[in-house]
Amino acid sequence: MGNISANKLGGLGLLIGPGLATILFLVVFMVLGNTGSGDPRNLLESWNQQTGLAHLLGLLPGISLIFFLYGINTLYNDVKENGQNEALFRLGGMGVFFGILGIVISIGLNSATQFEGIVGPDENSKYTISLIAGAIQSYTGLIFAIGFSLIALVMSTNKEGIHKIFAYVVALIGLINIVVSFINFADTSTWEATFVITPITYIVISIWTATLGLDLMKK
Repeated sequence: MGNISANKLGGLGLLIGPGLATILFLVVFMVLGNTGSGDPRNLLESWNQQTGLAHLLGLLPGISLIFFLYGINTLYNDVKENGQNEALFRLGGMGVFFGILGIVISIGLNSATQFEGIVGPDENSKYTISLIAGAIQSYTGLIFAIGFSLIALVMSTNKEGIHKIFAYVVALIGLINIVVSFINFADTSTWEATFVITPITYIVISIWTATLGLDLMKK
């Protein structure tokens, strides 16, 4: 096979990773009929409403986000060599890492609720597993929002023009998600009402990281 540079592969990670995860999210939760409530207490019910195709597609975002994480690491190296505030970027990158780790773990746990047969979990166990998965994803989602906001702020100092404005917009969306996350933890009745923020956040982040990826691939 041919040789591919770190910048090109990292750029592809930024371009494809979040975008693919977002498309899969929209397909699973909207096109295939499971809109979900966003409430971790209802994860099992929402999960059981999904078709076999939805379960299969639901396994893929974790993989695409690992590719995205490689892109973040490559972007950090570029900032370290050619930009500024690399220490703050690295701190934000740690938040992104734990956020993606939480998604991967929660996907794995929710997949376990679909195991059938002699060794399959009973309904009470499924509920407990789903509740744990929801709690992990919710908390690490908060960590992800903090980390990604830091990265956006760093990129705003390394970009000019429309790219700087876009970075500030992403940082603002990250801040909104941080505030909403704390509100949700304080009052779980707000989960369903605030769930609409999730797809909007995914779409904006996907577009922004795609622009970062295209720029990185040119270097």
